[in-house]
Amino acid sequence: MTLTLVISIVIIIGLSVLALLTTLWSKKAAKARASIGLEGLKQLIGIIKLIQQHRGLHSAFLNGKADYKAKLSSLETDIQHRFTVLQQFEETHSYKQGFGTKALQLRWQRLIQTHLQSSNESFRAHSGAISRLLDTLWDVADKFGLTTHPDEKIRELAAQFVRNIPELTESIGQIRALSVQAASHHELSADKKLQLLYTLSRIESRLVGLDQYYSEKSLKHIASFIGVIRQGTENQSLGDQDPDTLFKEATSVIDQLYEGVLKGFSTLHEKVLS
Repeated sequence: MTLTLVISIVIIIGLSVLALLTTLWSKKAAKARASIGLEGLKQLIGIIKLIQQHRGLHSAFLNGKADYKAKLSSLETDIQHRFTVLQQFEETHSYKQGFGTKALQLRWQRLIQTHLQSSNESFRAHSGAISRLLDTLWDVADKFGLTTHPDEKIRELAAQFVRNIPELTESIGQIRALSVQAASHHELSADKKLQLLYTLSRIESRLVGLDQYYSEKSLKHIASFIGVIRQGTENQSLGDQDPDTLFKEATSVIDQLYEGVLKGFSTLHEKVLS
């Protein structure tokens, strides 16, 4: 064996080892990056959930539920704290693109500082802020490789727990705000009725296929609540119901969905690291 051949073999082996090490390092870095992204998603989900609650309470407050003022103040403090935590998380990991926390926080601060005079204005302003946060969820999942992951199961779980189910919680959150609004005002206007019926139909279509992620008991609970709201909307009795009871029932349903989302994130985390 000539010296030239030996050198060539050594070079080939060295390049192969280098390629293998590069691949292993790349996979390790991708796992770490996806893991960090999932932690950021949890922070965002917590903010969305609280702003959804704030929308429901604020709608009722503007329709005469003065006792909700203290609850709103407490929620605003909690939301501000969570934005601060997310910003610190963003800075700790030195993201160049980040989650856009400052812009999201600024939009929220403008919302609560604006003198919203009607429940309709409040509903639109809150829903706009929540819509942007939901878009950010998907953007973060994309930035951290969850939506484009080579594992089909990971992509499927990301689609469900980062987009589909959070959007379902938002539809139910809208139902909560609209129904509490009607009950607080003791009236269900024609436009509110149409809005409720449209949103209810969207919810019912989104519930299809969730049996692989939620228990039969949970899905029955959700379906029962939706049935009550649909009946109250169709027979015009929603305005006669107790707003506190409606808010609590809707919140219970939304909490169940969010519990499933967090479990889904845990499953995603396990699969990403496996």
